Amino acid sequence: MAKYKYTVRDSQGNLLTGQIEGNSVDDCVSRLEEKQLVPIHVEELNFDGTLKNRSFFDKINEAILKSQNKVPYRTVVFFTRQLATMLNGGVALPKSIEQLSRSEKPVFKRILDKISDDIAMGSTFSDAIAKHPGAFNNMYVSVVRSGEVSGALDTVLDQLATYMENVEAMKAKVKAAMRYPAAIGGFVTAIVIGILIKLVPVFKDMYGGFGATLPKPTLILISMSDAIRFNALGVVIGIVLLIIAFFVAMNIDSTKYLWQKYILYFPIFGSILRKNILSIFSRTMSLLMNSGTPILEATQIASAAVNNKHYAKALEEVYNDLKQGELLSASLMKTKEFPVLVTQLVSTGEESGKIDELLRKAAEFYEREIKNTVDSIASIIEPILIVTLGGIVGAILIALYLPVFSLGKIIK
Repeated sequence: MAKYKYTVRDSQGNLLTGQIEGNSVDDCVSRLEEKQLVPIHVEELNFDGTLKNRSFFDKINEAILKSQNKVPYRTVVFFTRQLATMLNGGVALPKSIEQLSRSEKPVFKRILDKISDDIAMGSTFSDAIAKHPGAFNNMYVSVVRSGEVSGALDTVLDQLATYMENVEAMKAKVKAAMRYPAAIGGFVTAIVIGILIKLVPVFKDMYGGFGATLPKPTLILISMSDAIRFNALGVVIGIVLLIIAFFVAMNIDSTKYLWQKYILYFPIFGSILRKNILSIFSRTMSLLMNSGTPILEATQIASAAVNNKHYAKALEEVYNDLKQGELLSASLMKTKEFPVLVTQLVSTGEESGKIDELLRKAAEFYEREIKNTVDSIASIIEPILIVTLGGIVGAILIALYLPVFSLGKIIK
């Protein structure tokens, strides 16, 4: 059975959203109507929770709407930590949200005020936050819902805040790893453009006086220089079109899948990204299972949390195996995308009944690995960048001075 996202109105006219499994849209509509709900939208979802069969323009429109209500991740982390503290101190949920909303920025304040209104109208906290995906994702909603069911919302929110803080820290580490080579890449680009604009024309004028045929590498370099100097607008437009083309390609599921699969094989950075995915998967599964979320639902949420189409596809296979009664460890092993460390810890957890605890250990291991790699990234990358920079500049200089090697022949 496929999963569908619905928007309905109840008998009081309140707008409700949620998810339901069914054989078709009509099947879901019929089941919602049986519950005295009036369906407004029913749309099929992919395994990772994204809407299925969306056009490119639908995705653009959704991104624009979501950006208008987007709340920074750090803001939600800080809110969650404060809310957990207040609930643990005995402050009622509506009053906690009302007090916290006072110091927030307009977008998040508006969201929190709407959540307060929905709770006052009888909605649960999880149903209220589910209406605001720009601030609270599926994982957040599921964890909150499990906390409501177990009657330990303050404890679950405290665990969720810790999880989000760890994710935020890992994001910062990965970004820091990318910043150094990006800066060097910008520096190399500036040098190359400077050579093409200032140095190459001097050699072009000098060689032009000989009236001889120049080597192909030199002609290519001169052509690039002319393009930048005399057609700068065209070059800029070309670069902008390439960026737009990349953006469009990343909104095509098949292209995005291939990009997110093969980027994991990039030297050094591919390894960091893969470890980050494994860390997020392990922490998400640990948190969800610890809070009482069923393993099937936890697997689905984790597939969205890793934010990688390749791993989402692997987790869909895991989900289907789990539905057939297979153990999680065996299902993860079959995909060949999860290392022995993860599968062995999960297997041990299945035997001891402590999968969540051992998955947390796996997440901590990968977080330490990422930290160690990022801390030593400069010493790892520096030799590679020096060789690359030397190679690029050297190739340009060879192309410039190549005619000099046959200067005697040219003069004759």
